[in-house]
Amino acid sequence: MVLPLASADADIGDEYTRYFDVVIAETEPLLDAAYRLRYQVYCVENPFENAQEHPDGREIDGEDDRSVHSVIVHKRTGAAAGAVRLILPDSDPSARPLPMLRLLSPDMRARLVDLPVASTAEISRFAVSKDFRRRCGEDRYADVRSNDGSKPTAHERRLMPHLTYGLLRAIYQMSAEHDITHVCAVMEPALLRLVGHFGFEFELLGLPVSYHGMRQPCFGKVTHMMESVRSKNPGLWRYMIGSECRNRTQGARLQTGSVIASA
Repeated sequence: MVLPLASADADIGDEYTRYFDVVIAETEPLLDAAYRLRYQVYCVENPFENAQEHPDGREIDGEDDRSVHSVIVHKRTGAAAGAVRLILPDSDPSARPLPMLRLLSPDMRARLVDLPVASTAEISRFAVSKDFRRRCGEDRYADVRSNDGSKPTAHERRLMPHLTYGLLRAIYQMSAEHDITHVCAVMEPALLRLVGHFGFEFELLGLPVSYHGMRQPCFGKVTHMMESVRSKNPGLWRYMIGSECRNRTQGARLQTGSVIASA
């Protein structure tokens, strides 16, 4: 079980940014880091995707051409600690709908008809490096081990189980930059519980579906979710609405080859 940060952690954003950069992946090295981390998580650790279809060690699919990506960079080691992408609506949504719609029954899709198609995006490829995940509880989503083998500092140990904070900030800021008002996802129940615990609440869409294991379709209005975060987790809210994610003009010190494969 991932424990919440204490309510006294009013300056969590300041501490978090001492150790991690949330970076919009607009450069080839950052995109490469995101793809390699996805390969590690989705092809090696969990055989959700066929590793043989990605011989260069980068997991890339047919939705990346209309997606925006963010990477969490661990400042001390330069390692890519996490990544997430936002699949944007196509210029012709009727010809190329969001991929999760293919998994839904007609009744489920009918519940989405009121969403503004041109400003609804899909959260996808939510990934955290194995080197930063916990060894207990929901071990898919955080660790306290350092990528370089050294012991984490006390502050890093406190913050690493909350890498999801940075990924939620990335989702919010990518949504704001691209005028996205609603987001949807097919989310692992453990992750859905975790983000809900932080106040990032989604509306469930029907029953779970089989996709990379059992996943729960869900959606939400960005402003409503932010209001929930502000009410339940003001420290996270302040962090999420803080200064924009760093981009290629500011540049994070990403270590080449920092995503380490492990069986």
